Amino acid sequence: MSSAATSAASNAASIAINAAITAAVQQQRDALIAHFTGHQALSPQSAIAADTIDTALQVPLKYYRDNGVIRDAGADRLYLDLDVLAGLKAKAKRTGRTVLITVMVLAVVVVVGAVLLVLAR
Repeated sequence: MSSAATSAASNAASIAINAAITAAVQQQRDALIAHFTGHQALSPQSAIAADTIDTALQVPLKYYRDNGVIRDAGADRLYLDLDVLAGLKAKAKRTGRTVLITVMVLAVVVVVGAVLLVLAR
């Protein structure tokens, strides 16, 4: 296998692994949100005990607590702030669009540069 083919195969494998990891992380985040919505824990008054949360969901719990989506209601009780969750999702969507546009612009610059190099020979 040529060096280029090996590199392409390695890149494809990395992309597949990253996609699988991203899907697993999103699945855990969704499960945590479902836990809170399923218990109607959407305000300090309806907060649930922190120890009711599956230990497998500690990573998304930390992420959402760090971002203010899961809030402390006191006495080791937590609730989901839907407004903050909506804002976080909107921010992620904007960031994704910005990254996509940046990648597209860079791709065009690379292609134009390659064409100019070929024409200069």
